Formats: sequence, structure tokens, C-alpha cells
Amino acid sequence: MVSAWGKLRDTLHLVRQGGPALCNIAITNSCNATCDFCNFANGKIARQQLRWLDADRLDSALQILHARGIRYVGLFGGEPLLHPEVSRIVRTAVASGMGTSLITNGWLLPAKLDDLAAAGLKIIYISIDAASASVHETNRGLKSLIARIRAAVARMPELGITPIAQVAVSKLIGDYHALGDFLRDLGFEAVAFSYPQRARLGSSSLAWSDTSKLVNFTDLELVQSFDAIDQLRHEFPVNNPHASIADMKRHLQGKPERFVCYAGYKSFYMDWNFDVWRCDSWQKPMCSVWDFEKTPLIRDGCTACMADCYRDSSVMLHFAVSAGDAIDRLKEGKLVAAVKTVADSRNLESMGAVLDNLSVRSRLAKTG
Repeated sequence: MVSAWGKLRDTLHLVRQGGPALCNIAITNSCNATCDFCNFANGKIARQQLRWLDADRLDSALQILHARGIRYVGLFGGEPLLHPEVSRIVRTAVASGMGTSLITNGWLLPAKLDDLAAAGLKIIYISIDAASASVHETNRGLKSLIARIRAAVARMPELGITPIAQVAVSKLIGDYHALGDFLRDLGFEAVAFSYPQRARLGSSSLAWSDTSKLVNFTDLELVQSFDAIDQLRHEFPVNNPHASIADMKRHLQGKPERFVCYAGYKSFYMDWNFDVWRCDSWQKPMCSVWDFEKTPLIRDGCTACMADCYRDSSVMLHFAVSAGDAIDRLKEGKLVAAVKTVADSRNLESMGAVLDNLSVRSRLAKTG
């Protein structure tokens, strides 16, 4: 177990590197749901093409990721709970010293929850598509799914797990106020929204379908959805930073964005083949994880897409990256440049984005 001094030393080291990094890990491309807006959906991938991350090699891969400053991993799929060794994978990730979360459709949660808790999992994201059980279950193709989710969420506090709703922005959501009421009734602590991708992702990830009418928004319709999300945060905790939502609206309106994406520098995607990509949207991998230690990181100011898990985290990491940049300027003897870097108003917005999640973070502190 890492001592308090060890954690402090690691934190100071990471600040020098521009803050901690994160990696989303897809442990399978298999799924049991039939979501219209997802290409992982059951039946869209031939059985002989289904893949499973090798749990025997994960510890070695995580050691490499840890050496590059990655301190948070998110496990997903497909449906990660279909992986026959998902609890072992969670245990390995937790033991690596990384903050670990998992996103699931919830169908297998009642059967898997105790094992996941025993493995040390503290955060579970559960996909919710609409403000009613019937609409959600119709899209997922899983009858009585909400009853399973409700039962699992009710048990999470006693197991020290925080439940967060993961909601894809789609036309299944007609009323965001009603959505907040529905999530509250189900027992969720907060909600994180996935911003719709209207083109097929370039990577091995199949998380979005480019043929689904459910995510076929005009730019104006999507801006209106973002406005509704900002309104919802007055009624129910929303994890997506306000500053990130504002930038996504600028993105849609063709205006200069305040924050660039740090995918390839501070956030990454690793698939079931142990290939590391700068993000889900990129056309080719950076490298195999086994070559990641010597692969140059990428920092090119990209603002090409609206992938929430990379754009949101980039907003929250901006001030840490700026701190690292300021230290570099000081080492080069460029005092004025260092001061300008620290004084950039985006740093305050970035710190405010972290504070946006204070209520959820307080809950996490209570549950470990």
C-alpha cells in the first residue's frame, strides 16, 4: 500500500508532467443490448469477430500505462460485464493504484455487483437512454432492465459504490427535466452525458452508429440539447463541465474554442488487442501498449470532434497542464512567459470545472 508521503511525491511528480493522465480501456466488443445508436449492438458483430481482453496480460500493460503518468482507467466495451474475468480485471486495475471506474448497461449487475465491490470498484456508470423505463428498454432490447438497474443501485451505498448515470444525448430524450426526475428516482448520484458522434469512429471502438436517426441532429438541435443540459445542472448534478458544454456549442457554431483536446497527451483509449489510440475517433493507433513507453506523446491542439470523455477531461486537466508548462518556462529562464501561462483565464475555468463535481466528489470521499 502506498504511503501518504509516496502519494504526495507522486502528485508532485505528476504536476511536473502536467497532471495525471487517464485511459479508457475496452475489454470486449461483445454486447447483449441492441441500442439503435451503437455499432457494438448485439447482432451487428459476427460471433467469430468477438474479442476479449487477455486478463493475464493486463497487469503488465497497466504497469506501462502507470509509468507514462496514467492514474485513472475506465473499463467499458461493448458490455464489460460479459467478460468472463471482469472482476479479476477490476481487481488488477485497482491493485495497480489507479482510480478505476466501469460503465455497463446494468443487465448483469445484480449477479456481478458483490464481486465487483469485493474487487475494489468504487464508481459504476450505468447507461440510461430516456426518461422512462419503456423507452429505455425498447432501445436496449432488454425487457425489465430498469428493475435490474434499480435493484443494483439500491445496494450500491452499502457496498461503498457510487452510481452515476451515463446518458447518450439522443432524440430519445424529449424532456431533460423529466430525465432528472427519473434518474433521481432510480437512485443515481449524478449524470454524465455522452455527446453524439454523427460519423463512424475511426478507431476500433464501435460506440456510435453513423446510420442512426436517434443521433441525427442538426447543429441547432444539438446546441439546444446542450442548453437543456446546462439547465438540468440546476436541478440534478451533471458531471460534464459547463465550460466544456460551452466549448461544444462553439464547436457547432464554428466559433474558436477555448480549450484544446489533450487526447494522445493526457487521455488515451486502449482496446482489447492492447492497441493504444489517442482517442476513440482517431483513424490509426499510436502504438501497441508494449511499445507505449518509447512512443512520443501527441500534443497538437486538436479540436476536431466532440468526444466527451476526451474533451471534458481536457477542460479539467487544463490548469494542471498549464502548471507543468509554467515550470518548463521557469527552467528555461522565461519568467514572463511562465507568469502569462499561469495568469491565463482558462486556468480559472478549468479549476471551476473540477469544482463543478464537488458534490459527487464529496460522496466519493465518504465511500472511499
